[in-house]
Amino acid sequence: MRVFVPISVGGWDRLFSRWDILAVLLILGLLVFLGEASRHLFEPLAELQRTPPSLDPANLPEYAARTTLRMLVAMALSLLFTFTYATLAAKNKQAERILVPLLDILQSVPILGFISVTVVFFMALAPGRVLGAEFAAIFAIFTSQAWNMAFSFYQSLRTVPTELIEASRNFRLSPWMSFWRVDVPFAMPQLIWNMMMSMSGSWFFVVASEAISVGNTTVTLPGVGSYIALAIEQQNLRAVGWAIGAMLVVILVYDQILFRPLVAWPTASATSRNRAPSCRARGCSTFCAGRASSIGPCGRSRRCGGACCCRGIRTMSKPSGARRGRGPAGSRSNWA
Repeated sequence: MRVFVPISVGGWDRLFSRWDILAVLLILGLLVFLGEASRHLFEPLAELQRTPPSLDPANLPEYAARTTLRMLVAMALSLLFTFTYATLAAKNKQAERILVPLLDILQSVPILGFISVTVVFFMALAPGRVLGAEFAAIFAIFTSQAWNMAFSFYQSLRTVPTELIEASRNFRLSPWMSFWRVDVPFAMPQLIWNMMMSMSGSWFFVVASEAISVGNTTVTLPGVGSYIALAIEQQNLRAVGWAIGAMLVVILVYDQILFRPLVAWPTASATSRNRAPSCRARGCSTFCAGRASSIGPCGRSRRCGGACCCRGIRTMSKPSGARRGRGPAGSRSNWA
């Protein structure tokens, strides 16, 4: 006797896997941590002096999470800066003459030079509050990430193949769509690797960014950098070892959660394009392999995987007045 399981019960194993449940738990934990961290942003700076950093290893998970959050916020700001600054330098010849040398000068300035000049400005944005010190720390980390990423994206935009540019013009893509459909996908592999390098390089400046000196006052933010600074001050090698171990764990975690999927994403996209039907072999542009919007050359909606586009190109390539038939040698003509 066969037993039929209802769809509402038997489909749960297909709707949710253990990785989905883990992702939901991670997102909920991140939201709770963000809410808890934002609650301390508007506290007065005197609260940081009442509760100075401790070398207790039990505090390292919280310190590591706070430092990682500052680095991720700085990474998001670096991406925004990269997409705007590098694009303007690559697309505008007049702006390129100013922006590229300026970026080279900014890259050569030491991180401590930025902190000494800008810390007063950021502290004045939220006077007497922890938020101003957080702004200064995030900006210090930002300066260790942004320049490398901007140069990488600028170089990629300057080397976009002419075929892709011509294809975007043939499909009448707007500058906004051309940026996200052509420029960003082409530059993404190199940009991702530079993001990884920038994220790794920012670990060298967490000590300077989380221990900020304003006049005779030193503002110490809770984090791995302030933990290492306190351990060095007290010459506690065991605490330094604990901090290095926490850094290794954090690097492994965001490498698996963030950078591994980002590195695999361009490879998976290229593989899916290579698996498209024989559109690319017939001379179509790379847009035929995807689901590009708007209308194909044949005048029909290109919801198909590029076959309609190929038919349109073959039709357009056929000379006017020519008849489909056999050539002089008796073979059927093939229109490319």
